[in-house]
Amino acid sequence: MNSGNDFTKHIHVKNIIRLLSILLMVFFFVPSFMVSCAGYGNIKISAFKAMTGIKIEGESVTDPKVICIIMLLLPIAMLALWCLKSVLKDKIAAIASGSCAVVDFIFWIALCVGVNKEATDNYCTAKVTAGFIFNILFILAIVVLDLLIIINVLQAEKPLIRQKMMNGYQGMPQQNMYGNVPPQQGQFQGQPMPPQQQGQFQGQPMPPQQQGQFQGQPMPPQQGQFQSQPVQPQQPVQPVCSKCGAPLVAGNKFCTKCGNPIA
Repeated sequence: MNSGNDFTKHIHVKNIIRLLSILLMVFFFVPSFMVSCAGYGNIKISAFKAMTGIKIEGESVTDPKVICIIMLLLPIAMLALWCLKSVLKDKIAAIASGSCAVVDFIFWIALCVGVNKEATDNYCTAKVTAGFIFNILFILAIVVLDLLIIINVLQAEKPLIRQKMMNGYQGMPQQNMYGNVPPQQGQFQGQPMPPQQQGQFQGQPMPPQQQGQFQGQPMPPQQGQFQSQPVQPQQPVQPVCSKCGAPLVAGNKFCTKCGNPIA
């Protein structure tokens, strides 16, 4: 975990611009154009090869391009600007670096147009390769990062990932150590609270039926609720006379009141 955090601490905007400047210097020597000529096949041309002049079978076809020397010096200048942090301020370095990137972009477009023109004059066809596309993307990325530093959206010395996280969480209520969101300003200030909430915030005990509800315990049944009533034993029924209704005495054959014979 600590190694990952140490890695993210070094992802600064200035370090990203430094890396992009180094990549521009490396891709200066990578073929950026492909020229196809009849009888010669495909010829790969880099900015470095255009700077020294293009030769086919020992014969010079194009003159050396002085503009390519500037295209190599511009990434070196951008790298040097972001290495002189103790001398230059962030905005000054960003303005100078962004200006160099814009000039480098213009020179790369001019070189592309020049290569296509000379290829057409020599009855050849030229097309850009992945090296040219990567160079353009690196330059545009430097321009965008420098612009964000100039308008104070990003800071050169702070980690880029942390800045994005802070920008994403701005305006959201922060939580305390218990995960509760504190009340917003003006909430519960000078406003009467409902009676059922006053006791809750004043430390008063909750009713028994609510304590079990918030503690995850089943609520105790109310008295007489959900409880089966005990079955009362039935009293034996005493026989009565069918004629007068007087109680009969066990063992007698006649009613003691009316004399009616008992069946």
